[in-house]
Amino acid sequence: MSGDLVQFLASLPLPVMLLVALSVPLLMAFVIGQVILGAFTPQELSANSTVGIAKYSFVIEVYAAVAALTLVGSWDIYQTSRDNLQREAGGLYLLALSVPSYGEAAQAPRRTEMYASLRDYASAVATKDWPHMIASDGRSGSDVEFQRLTRAFFDAEPLTSAQQALAQNVVGWIAQVSEARIARLSQHSRTFGTLIWILVLTVSVAVLVFQWFVGSASNGVHYAMGGVIALIVGVVLMVSGKMAFPFNGAPPFLSPSPFYQMMAVGLSL
Repeated sequence: MSGDLVQFLASLPLPVMLLVALSVPLLMAFVIGQVILGAFTPQELSANSTVGIAKYSFVIEVYAAVAALTLVGSWDIYQTSRDNLQREAGGLYLLALSVPSYGEAAQAPRRTEMYASLRDYASAVATKDWPHMIASDGRSGSDVEFQRLTRAFFDAEPLTSAQQALAQNVVGWIAQVSEARIARLSQHSRTFGTLIWILVLTVSVAVLVFQWFVGSASNGVHYAMGGVIALIVGVVLMVSGKMAFPFNGAPPFLSPSPFYQMMAVGLSL
């Protein structure tokens, strides 16, 4: 449930997500402060400051470790997703550049099929695969188009020595697209599970709660500290969520724009 909540937040437009990520922790911090300061007198909080500081220091250390691991893990998810998209789009681009090499008159139908298969596959990734990637359900809608792409290039009969040499590279480029495609479609398995998000949210709430048990001579200092800590918690959750779900949101960190560009390949020829 927590993972779904974070994914929902990551799907919101960036200004809305920023507003929610900052306002909710702030509201929680101030409500918790009202409850605790209403339930305990300043003298009671001051008398337990030593114990409160020790416990709060422990909670802060736990939160720092969890936040660091979450940010590092989220960055790894984003970076891996970005690299997979670049490798896949790069392989398609190299395949598109290779098509004019099949320039014999008898190969005109093959060139047409190559360009058409590239356009159809890019379209399938952008319009069929992308909704599944946003939903993180691990499904694919481009299987047929990918099979057509491989057949279009593997079935091309080299007629010249240059084409024979190029065919060896084509195999590697198809393999590059295939590997990157599999990694992209399985990206959902790399994202954080629900238990991880429950841990992150639990520790975040604990930080917001325990800081009110540290005694202070002024309630204004309490509220100022609570506000700053709430903002830090909100920013950590927002950045982690956006990087853990890089295909979600408006704008998303990663978009299908390279594949939209590939959809126009060969149309001017």
